[in-house]
Amino acid sequence: MANILIPTIARDVHAAAVAIALEQQGHRAIRWFCADFPEQCSISMSPDGDAPTQLAVCDAQGALFDTLPDIYWNRRLSPPVVHAALPEGDRQFALREAQVLLSGALGLASQHAFAVNDVHCASRAENKVLQLAAARELGFTLPDTLISNDPQRIRAFLRRHEQGGAIFKSFRPVTWESEDRLAMLFTARVTEAMLPDDALLRLAPGIFQACVPKACELRITCMGDELIAARLDSQSTHHGKTDWRVAQLSDLAITPVELPMELQQRCRALLRRMGLVFGCIDVIVTPEGEHVFLEINQMGQFLWVEEMCPEVPMLQTFCEFLLSRDAGFRRGRAQGPAYAEVKRAALDLLDAEQGVHRQPRHDSHVVHE
Repeated sequence: MANILIPTIARDVHAAAVAIALEQQGHRAIRWFCADFPEQCSISMSPDGDAPTQLAVCDAQGALFDTLPDIYWNRRLSPPVVHAALPEGDRQFALREAQVLLSGALGLASQHAFAVNDVHCASRAENKVLQLAAARELGFTLPDTLISNDPQRIRAFLRRHEQGGAIFKSFRPVTWESEDRLAMLFTARVTEAMLPDDALLRLAPGIFQACVPKACELRITCMGDELIAARLDSQSTHHGKTDWRVAQLSDLAITPVELPMELQQRCRALLRRMGLVFGCIDVIVTPEGEHVFLEINQMGQFLWVEEMCPEVPMLQTFCEFLLSRDAGFRRGRAQGPAYAEVKRAALDLLDAEQGVHRQPRHDSHVVHE
């Protein structure tokens, strides 16, 4: 039996479904809601001479685990949450100290287990500046790209691509929330006329890229050396032509495809360069058949591919990958339940946990208005 630690957040169906599938195979899957720390959760560490460092975590229901895991799935990290009525300076001190202990505990678990992905490599891989540079060095074709907050360079870039068009994307996903509305930022077309004044433009660095003609797009899920590629027919959707995430999944035709060997080799090389064993790579396929790299998400979603295309056994393969503890994993005869078999149980579990776990008060991906 393997012990699998899964740091996660509330309402994460991926973590719930994988945990259920692993438990059905006789393993112990521990979902750790990091936002519960420190008010509803305790962390204790005991470095003691020549003995291995001990790590114990308890939540409101009791002990979560008291030994380092065999497998660490770096699913969804959350910062500590302190709601207690404290002077702001004291609250910031408490949050800072809690973050240090939480980061240390996660780093220790990652270091002593088969990590998907190592916490330090995962943090580095989240930086699109570094991943785009690495992809270029490995021979991927990229769109003409400018990463900047320099108004003069940005305006010149957009003028240069006025005929073919250009897009803007942020470095990380962001959502603006208020009591009566919700706004999300996706990749969007941009022109010079749409830009704010220079003073404001300097305050928001971003990624500007030339529009690339699309025949379709690929979502390549990398699990060790196993690559599962899905063709996304984004150009047949009404809203997803610029960013397929805007389309309704029911409108997005998805089919499995085989990748050219050269593209496979580059994908595996990119994971190795970034220190990853898992990642979801997004690629444009042009009308001429050229493959253009967009980005890699070191902890991207993947069960939606199986949900829309059940012949792709994403859940079974991912569980097999975790249990293999092998950075060079290749898929065998995938064992375990399909996503359709555990989805209802996963959603019921999340419903039962509604309101039990803390939500991050200051999530870096969310702006509260």
